[in-house]
Amino acid sequence: KASIEQWLEAESQSFNPPSSILLFQLALAPRMNIPQDEGLIKQNKEKLVKVLDVYDRRLGESRYLAGDEFSLADLSHLPNSQYLVGGTEVKELFMSRDNVGRWWEEISSRESWKKVVEMQNSPPS
Repeated sequence: KASIEQWLEAESQSFNPPSSILLFQLALAPRMNIPQDEGLIKQNKEKLVKVLDVYDRRLGESRYLAGDEFSLADLSHLPNSQYLVGGTEVKELFMSRDNVGRWWEEISSRESWKKVVEMQNSPPS
């Protein structure tokens, strides 16, 4: 449990800030006809690289962030990562790291997550 809380804290304090900015700048701003801030993109890619390097080391020691079982610590990374890996140049930051790439492929291919993505992509009825 302590490890789950530790990685949730890492997500909220270290992963979420740069990933949220990149999500907005790379995925949402173009759709909203808002100019992208290249300086902000560069700065937050650099921050995300550092976080992903820490994650890659951790994921070399265990299958998931908080151990060998999927947990809320992994789940909390799915929303922002889905947009970043699915449709932006940030995909390479994830996939160029063996352990992060493996982890991403595994957590994003879970049936429950694929169902969430499918529901998000379905037109409202």
